[in-house]
Amino acid sequence: MEKIRFQDINLDALQRLSHQGATASVYRYDTTCIKILNHMCDDEREKLYGKLLDMDGLTIDNVILPKGLIIKDGELFGYWMDYFPNSKCLTDRFTTQYINTERLFQCIVKASYILREIHASGIICQDVSFENILVDVNGNVAFCDLDACIYKEHTSSIIPRLMCNFFYDYRNEVLSASQNMDRVAMLLSFYYLMYGEEIQYLPRRRYNRLSSDIETLENMKKYFCMLKNRRRSISEVPYLDELISSNDNYVLDREKQLTITNKIYRVQTRRYNY
Repeated sequence: MEKIRFQDINLDALQRLSHQGATASVYRYDTTCIKILNHMCDDEREKLYGKLLDMDGLTIDNVILPKGLIIKDGELFGYWMDYFPNSKCLTDRFTTQYINTERLFQCIVKASYILREIHASGIICQDVSFENILVDVNGNVAFCDLDACIYKEHTSSIIPRLMCNFFYDYRNEVLSASQNMDRVAMLLSFYYLMYGEEIQYLPRRRYNRLSSDIETLENMKKYFCMLKNRRRSISEVPYLDELISSNDNYVLDREKQLTITNKIYRVQTRRYNY
């Protein structure tokens, strides 16, 4: 894999992207995306260095992987990859007042197929999140940011916030990385996008109100109940493409979906901002 020195990069000449990673700063130069790992601890950077060298030459359709490494003082300090133009993360693309479920579900089905290919390539993502799934203006989908993935003997301690909150805080369980946990993570992200609330705080009656209009949510109800029940162990969950219904063409109105508490908080926030 090609390597360049960090000292040879002029960050001032690059466009800083609006969507930034938790452990890095992300820039664009023409058709190239540059990720500087300035917020990642030394131990994780060292692990990532060996993993990226081992992944050199690996290609997966619709997965954005590093093409070259950025080195500082003999250690990994970043990498570059292809830029996915006219795109936003899936969360931002569909965080609007009105959501056409048909368009959303088409993108999620594509993302689910990509996850299948990632698993078939011997990778466990571990950091599956709608923040790491990009959607362009034409509905094309790509996975990015596989820094935390598990590949061969290479591991990582990074997990997404939703998984951390759900497993450690809510279920008080140790998270064990697996393909099934990737599927659980994707399911948690789906519930969060649909309801705007983490599953552990989502009442069953509120879930049912929306699932009565959206067949996909009805298909997922038994998994919602399983995940909510802390006395039950988590069994295998399917890939989301197996649960998405092609019959759904519902327009979700975020304003109507807000709970009384949400609405009061929004009014208070607006008053404070004034």
